[in-house]
Amino acid sequence: MSGNLWPDELKILVIDDEQDTLNLIRLSLEPAGFRVIRTTRPEEGLALALREEPDMLVLDLMMPNLDGMELLRRVRRNPKLEKVPVIVVSARATTTTQQRMLQVSQSQTDTVDAYVGKPFAPADLLKTVKNILIKHKDYLLEKNKPLKVWDKTNPS
Repeated sequence: MSGNLWPDELKILVIDDEQDTLNLIRLSLEPAGFRVIRTTRPEEGLALALREEPDMLVLDLMMPNLDGMELLRRVRRNPKLEKVPVIVVSARATTTTQQRMLQVSQSQTDTVDAYVGKPFAPADLLKTVKNILIKHKDYLLEKNKPLKVWDKTNPS
């Protein structure tokens, strides 16, 4: 029996410019049954998010070119991605930054569901991911419900 607690494999897109962090996040989440898609390039991350429609996004704040805050704003402005739960994993772990990001603003363009400071313990990250997914279970069930196939012999 696997350690998967979810009815289906959920996709988590991780965007961080540090390969070591990507590997640690993957090794923290895949054994629990999550499918981890990852990239070190934020521009590619947005394209992956649109194509893959992940169930959760985990991103770093401090990245070259397109930083995590701007990436988050673009995600929140996109109707296809606006409800995706987001966890920030960042070395910018000041209390002020965390409080600002966790507050619900009027525009909702830069809010996140959780903030994990680097360095982090893999078990803590996994617990945070599970807690946020449970918090968003109604959204995830609706998003991932199987399409009903119409059967012309039994159209009920």
